[in-house]
Amino acid sequence: MPARKQHDWPTLEEQLEKDKIKKGSALEKLVKENQDFDMLNPEEAHDQFRFPPWLRVYFRKKHPEINFSGPKVGYPLALTEIYKWMLLHQDLPSKPSR
Repeated sequence: MPARKQHDWPTLEEQLEKDKIKKGSALEKLVKENQDFDMLNPEEAHDQFRFPPWLRVYFRKKHPEINFSGPKVGYPLALTEIYKWMLLHQDLPSKPSR
């Protein structure tokens, strides 16, 4: 296996396995749809935030009004909680259950 560059991102398979994402789930689909890591700064591969690159891509797609071109990239801290929720609710229900 070739060595990775320092800023290389994990493969799709590595991401799905790391987070134990269920095959056929809405979360798996979301992860697959957000693999355009060219949208991210290479430095983000090793930053202090604990959410995956696919979630960063998804956030950037949803918020094109935010300027991410500076040396420091800012994401809302709430993404950490959203990420945890998504892992617990991989069917990603859009309405609360009653």
